[in-house]
Order: sequence, then C-alpha cells, then structure tokens
Amino acid sequence: MKNYPAFRTKTTLAKAGFFVFMAASCLGLTLAQTEISDENRPPDIAALKAAVEREAKAGNPALAAQKAEELAEAVESDHFEALYRAAELHAALGDRERAYRFLDRAIAAGFYDRGRILEDEAFKEFRGEDLFKTLARKAWANGYVLLLERSNREEVQKSPEIMKALAFKPGERVADIGAGSGYFTIPVSEAVGPTGVVHALDIAPEMIAYLDFRLKSRKIENVRLRKVTSDDPQLEPAGVDTVLLIDTIHYVKDRAAYARKVRPALAPGGRLVVIDYIPKPMTERPWGPPPEQQIPREQMDADMAAAGFRVAQAYDFLPEQYFVVYVLAEK
Repeated sequence: MKNYPAFRTKTTLAKAGFFVFMAASCLGLTLAQTEISDENRPPDIAALKAAVEREAKAGNPALAAQKAEELAEAVESDHFEALYRAAELHAALGDRERAYRFLDRAIAAGFYDRGRILEDEAFKEFRGEDLFKTLARKAWANGYVLLLERSNREEVQKSPEIMKALAFKPGERVADIGAGSGYFTIPVSEAVGPTGVVHALDIAPEMIAYLDFRLKSRKIENVRLRKVTSDDPQLEPAGVDTVLLIDTIHYVKDRAAYARKVRPALAPGGRLVVIDYIPKPMTERPWGPPPEQQIPREQMDADMAAAGFRVAQAYDFLPEQYFVVYVLAEK
C-alpha cells in the first residue's frame, strides 16, 4: 500500500477533485476552499463525441481511441454522481434493495469517495451492515487505484531508472510486497521472463482483485498473487532472490522484526530493496506518509542492521525518496 503526491490532471474533474482534496486535507483545508484550474474543467461533450467519430471515419483509430477515453472520463463523474444520488433517495424512501443496487452501480461506475459514503446521513441505518462496509471498501479501492496510477507519478517514482538500477535477470524470483495496483509487479514480471516468478503480495483483497484483472487482461502468467498480513510476508524459505519494499515499509510498525521474517526467504546472494520517503515537514511536502510514518534513512539502516542486513548499494537519483539495496551481513 502506498502514498503518492497530489496530481495535476488533464483528464476529468472528478479525478482532479479527488487529488486536490487529498492535498487540501493535508493542509487542513476543505475542498470548498480549493480551486481547480481551468485546464481541469470539463470539456465540451458534444465536441468530444464528434471528434471520436471524425477520427474513426478518417482511419485514425489510435487518435479516435484517445478521444473516446477523454469522452468516457468527461462523462464519468456525472454518471456515478447520478447513480449515487438515486441511492441516497431510495435510502431515504426506505427502499433498501434499490438503495444498495444504485450504490453498487455508482461504485462500479467509478465512485471513489469512501469518506462521503460513511458520513452520508442517508445511509446512517446501513453503516453497521456488512454489505455496506463491503461497498465502502470498494469505493476506497477505486480512489486508491486512481492515486497509484495517476499520470504524473513518474515525476517522483522514476520507475525506468529503478528498473535499470536493479537489473533483474531472466529466471529471477521476486517478491513485491505491497504490490498495490501492480505498478512495479508488471514491469518486473516482464524483466524476469517466463522462467522467473513474481510473488505479488498485499494486505488489501481489493488490490489483489484489481491486479488479478490486470494480469489476466495482459495474459501475464508468471505472477503469483497472495493476500498477506501486515506483519508477515509469509514467504517460503530461500524462495526469492529479491524482495521489494517500495513505498511500503513505512506502514510497518516493527521494521526490524519484519525484516527478520524476510531474511530466511532470501536465497544465497539475495537482496532486500527498500524505497521510501525522505522525511520532510507537511508544510514542505503536503502529501505522502504523515510525519509519524516518515523514517529517516539512518533509522532504516539501523533497523535493517538489527535484522542482520547491511547496505550493499544506495542510489540518490529519486527526488523525494531514498533507495537502498540491503544484503545479508556476514556472520
């Protein structure tokens, strides 16, 4: 599971609003106190529809598909908001089944505001019910995927440079702990090839389900998905060559204890890769992990040393994060 910067979108108002809200929350603001720039305002729907058909008829399928995506995103928020409103009104009328059906349809259409669902007085009689909690979790997953897959993540993450530095080999066995939406799982699976394997692990079943869909759509067969607990990666002894903890370990309360559980999973010559955020005050960086989850590099090195690891390599090309490769210390 991961935290990432607020994003500047060129697509939908809904997505823009979500990330403006994320940044504003860190600054103690409300969404009403923030402004969305003109570039994020909804485009002309009729013009987009016309552009889709024009490019398709002109024999430009790639451009037509691009315009179709823009159209889908432009109408998305209105669509799921209408469904959500219907759910509210049916709930007020006491028609529970129709309320649930429309809420489910809203979330399936892309509604992502879990907090709004939980606080909505229209659903106050639903809050203790398992079905309601399940739907709220699905809404959270929608928003989390938007966060993980936002268009400008590479400004901070620089995944091509990370992949180059790690130089995965065909046949390598990798554990991606906190795989999330598969941001690294998929390129690593391609790098290790059909003779390699990637164990994509996450504590959220919604992320496992989302990544499963992505893998099947791409016909990727060398990834093993598994839900794990927050305090144990549950890896087989000597079962992996590389363990990735990218934007994940700041969620772990006892890092040394966790690393001790990782240690026996590494095959001889194995490595543990940690990428996490350089501590900064929220006034300087109003996104990413909250202050209590920010871990100085020196503390991370000490925690890994307590678990029997030493620094093998450290990279400094990431603007907001440290990137350290640990290996087992000699006895």
